[in-house]
Amino acid sequence: MRARGRAVVRWLLGDIPDRVREADSGALVVWVAFAAAIGMWLGLRFQTKGDPVLTGSWRMLVHGGVPLVAMALWDLREGFRRGPRPSAVAVGLAAMGMTLVLAPIAAHFTDAGGVAQRSDPFIYMAAPGLVGTALVFAGLVLARRDLTKWGVGLGDWRWWLPHHGVLLAGLVPVLVATTVLVEPLARYYPVNRAARASVDGFAWAHLGIALDFIGWEFLFRGFLLFAMARRGDALLAILVSVFPFFLLHGNKPHIELLSSFVGGIFAGWFCLRAGTFFPLYVIHVVMITTVGFTSFLMRQGYF
Repeated sequence: MRARGRAVVRWLLGDIPDRVREADSGALVVWVAFAAAIGMWLGLRFQTKGDPVLTGSWRMLVHGGVPLVAMALWDLREGFRRGPRPSAVAVGLAAMGMTLVLAPIAAHFTDAGGVAQRSDPFIYMAAPGLVGTALVFAGLVLARRDLTKWGVGLGDWRWWLPHHGVLLAGLVPVLVATTVLVEPLARYYPVNRAARASVDGFAWAHLGIALDFIGWEFLFRGFLLFAMARRGDALLAILVSVFPFFLLHGNKPHIELLSSFVGGIFAGWFCLRAGTFFPLYVIHVVMITTVGFTSFLMRQGYF
């Protein structure tokens, strides 16, 4: 029975490809750790409250945008040092993108920018961040940089797509049952008050969560995980990315806090095998939406 269980887990997660230690990986790790720390500090120290799309947009920008800028600067530097040398167009696109990503963060600390962002967080925060991200990626592609080294792209989609489908099909009923049976979980979610009262409120709150998780998953399962793996030790890279992920779940129900550590290890393993952080973004959004909506239905008397 145990052997079958291990076989199923092995099939779902796959084998982590061997990693070769890259030149300058020591400097890369320091650079990545610093950028990740700045992003997490901004997310914790300057948390926004109120509108969930405002909160989600801010967390997307600081958790994902700051590492994105660090990634672009590193890759452009490598292009000038080792080649292929990026063109002026590539550098210009990347620079415009980085400016768009950082501008809403800077504006957040000004009176006028703060008022504008509170009035329409999607237009004044999320939209510049998303457009800026697209421009950064376009610039790096034109500069012929390998984005797969950062877990960006579709990865080995022929492998992960069917495995991803099986994981989702198994997760959803388990999450529904767990939410119904574990009272602290049902009591905690949905976090937003409006999301507890109406479907419209739930949808708006989860738009904010979907934006938030773009930055969250890129930070932990892309930028941090894949950069650390370039030191040549995949297991250590997984553990390094799991510890801050676990600690940032400290205010969650105990069952979620404890499962975040084991789940984070599996998530890192899956992403390294898949070659991309994208599948975990989808899984994470589905998980919190399933738990949140089950709790919402329970409050409406359906369970």
